Amino acid sequence: MNCLFKYSLDNKLPIELIYINNAGEMTYRTVIVRKITVEGILTFDIGKQKIRSFKLANILSAAKQRRKRGVNYAEII
Repeated sequence: MNCLFKYSLDNKLPIELIYINNAGEMTYRTVIVRKITVEGILTFDIGKQKIRSFKLANILSAAKQRRKRGVNYAEII
């Protein structure tokens, strides 16, 4: 996961996180990493449009953002 955090930090590109908060609720976030610390990461949360921090121990999964593909229409001849 640290490689993905560094990728987002260096390239300013979003990554997707699955995170479990202190109440035990799992959340899905799309973020851009702003700072990496020993305890966690400081990010810009694209969905909430706010700066948020996440503890490394509570991050369940991280991945590069999937590209959304548009619909390809058949050409009418």
